[in-house]
Amino acid sequence: MKECPIDGVRFGASSKKAISEMRDMSKRANWLSTALAGSILSDIFVKNGPIGASYKIHTTDFELLGTAMAASTPILRRKASDLAGSMILLHSGSLNNQEKKFWRCMYNAIK
Repeated sequence: MKECPIDGVRFGASSKKAISEMRDMSKRANWLSTALAGSILSDIFVKNGPIGASYKIHTTDFELLGTAMAASTPILRRKASDLAGSMILLHSGSLNNQEKKFWRCMYNAIK
């Protein structure tokens, strides 16, 4: 992934808000993966004896679980790319030159 230098960039209010939104999106994507894994483990082991747990393990599609957990990353990248693009297009008038370069770099790095 390409790096986007932020040395000396002074972010305005709209950029700070967008960066905060990106952090929140990342936290939610991580939470989603954790919750999904936790729910499967709970389904397998909670209130199941050894035979029930063994059956649940045998019948659980772990490949599908892995695919579902990995799906949050492309969604996060797309949402972050959309946000960076909107900063370039919709907020260009309120951004300084350094911020514009940063958001263009972010858009190109994560698209």
